[in-house]
Amino acid sequence: MYLTTDATVHNILIVDDSAFEQRMLADLLSELPYRVCVAFNGAEGYRLALARHPDLILLDVRMPDMDGYACCRLLKANPATQDIPIIFVSGTESVEDRILGLSIGGVDFVSKPFLPAELAARIHVHLNLAPRSHRAPTQDQTEEPARQAYMPSQDGRQSA
Repeated sequence: MYLTTDATVHNILIVDDSAFEQRMLADLLSELPYRVCVAFNGAEGYRLALARHPDLILLDVRMPDMDGYACCRLLKANPATQDIPIIFVSGTESVEDRILGLSIGGVDFVSKPFLPAELAARIHVHLNLAPRSHRAPTQDQTEEPARQAYMPSQDGRQSA
């Protein structure tokens, strides 16, 4: 199916209040090179994300105590977790809910019931995109070359 090109085993956090949904997702992911941990609500998911720093989060929308949107907002507001890709996996089919999930930081939104092969493909895509965001240069890394490019040379002319 989807094999990584290196020996990396990706860690995926499943946050869903339904034990049945958790089991179904965990079974799907266990067939792939993924290690899974689970949480039953947004608050527990947030704590696990801080502790384990997963490579990707599958996040349900409707849960008790803290819903998926509140959890996503917390994760995106925290520098330690803001770059973790979040795929919403929810029974809601409302366009407004889907747009809200994407607008607050979700990278994708999959409706239940989902096709296992499609969800696996989406996970694969987002895991491959995620490392690129981690390699993005910091502001200091981009400012220094720009400063050097416009510094006057020893003869008084600008180098660029």
